[in-house]
Amino acid sequence: MITEIAVLTALPDRADDLGQAITAGITHVRADPGCLSAQVLRGVEQPDRFVVTIAWSSLEAHVDGFRGSPAFARWIGSVKPFLAASETQHYSAC
Repeated sequence: MITEIAVLTALPDRADDLGQAITAGITHVRADPGCLSAQVLRGVEQPDRFVVTIAWSSLEAHVDGFRGSPAFARWIGSVKPFLAASETQHYSAC
């Protein structure tokens, strides 16, 4: 299992829009067969920042499977209009 952690920062004055888009778009991620779970968190001190954690069955399931799928295009298309910056990293258990 691999955990993807993505930090998404909203454009100025678009945090609520980004939050709604992430929440709606995460259904595309959860529908992928390689996705084991997905969670969305909003910053308390920085409410324009969101953290998305996704457990994938493998790195390949995410990188080669989901990222190459039409579902990824729908996911990124739903959040991109409100996105100022993003950073994504993959982690495995110690």
